Amino acid sequence: MRLKELATDRSAEGLPDLALIVLAEDAEAVAANEQLHRVVARQYLVRLLRGIKRLREDHPDASPLVRMLELVDNWDVDQALGWAIRPDVTGWTWRSTMSDADPSELLDQLGRCLAAEQPKVSVHLGPGRTAAPVITTDAGARSAQLFAWACEGDEDPLDFTTERARAFAARVQDGADALAAVWPEGRDMVAIDIQAFAALGNHRGLRPLNFSIHGLRGLVLTSERPAYMLAQTLAHEATHQRFSGVLDCVAVVSNPQATHHSPFVDAERPLGHILHGILSFINDVRAADRHLATESDPVERGRLERYCALKTDQLRVAEKNLLEVAEPTEHGARLIAGCREAISRLNHA
Repeated sequence: MRLKELATDRSAEGLPDLALIVLAEDAEAVAANEQLHRVVARQYLVRLLRGIKRLREDHPDASPLVRMLELVDNWDVDQALGWAIRPDVTGWTWRSTMSDADPSELLDQLGRCLAAEQPKVSVHLGPGRTAAPVITTDAGARSAQLFAWACEGDEDPLDFTTERARAFAARVQDGADALAAVWPEGRDMVAIDIQAFAALGNHRGLRPLNFSIHGLRGLVLTSERPAYMLAQTLAHEATHQRFSGVLDCVAVVSNPQATHHSPFVDAERPLGHILHGILSFINDVRAADRHLATESDPVERGRLERYCALKTDQLRVAEKNLLEVAEPTEHGARLIAGCREAISRLNHA
């Protein structure tokens, strides 16, 4: 299929068995996540091309649109998919669908997405992967725009100097290396799902402060903590990214407005939020459990054991609550089956 023909294609064909992407058990799970990532990228490329087409109706000679179409003519599919799934580009794609979007702003923002930029500071998440930059406002037009969009989330990121960003990246790198040491497949999943980082403040000490923004695909915002805690954060946030990708492609329940109590936040939440929590904490607990197996400090072992026990209990409650009200689709049934299987193997009481 030619790239421009994708603009009229609405399929999400090629999704893997979603039971496989719940947890990085083996190489098959990693391959399934690669397949999912490609399908998600294809969805974003389709939406991007539609956004370009809408703008061209009134601005056929606008420089960013002309340049964009020149690139489309010269890219192969893999290049196009890689570009379309970048967090700054997915942010633009979402904005292009807003009814009150200003065309002149969209054109300016697209120009920033097209700007050449060499990251000043990056984290290497895995062999053969593009390094994930740490975004700051002085890293270039693309990073500055992405940083501004990240400020629309729950917590404003920190605008570090290059030197301070390097220190932050070193801490995150330690977390990635710690994850690779105890759970290499988990690190491989993270390397697929995460593409950029922004730093959050440490005002909560060692308590986790991290989140993702659905429209900025692959961007993770996190505070600094010890390596094994950041390893859990990487596994946790990568799973949020993965499930957001699933939701971009298919419905997982036919009653998404239904709610139930979420034990993770001790409040009523929509089913999609509960599933987000289930998936992310399955991986979070697996990362913590893998580290527990190698931890020799009795204080840290005790902390990890209590954490794993608490989250395992919450996962079982969340599973029960979800099953009471969810009306899963065919894809959702496979995803939930994978979650139930993973939860059933947790060893913490």
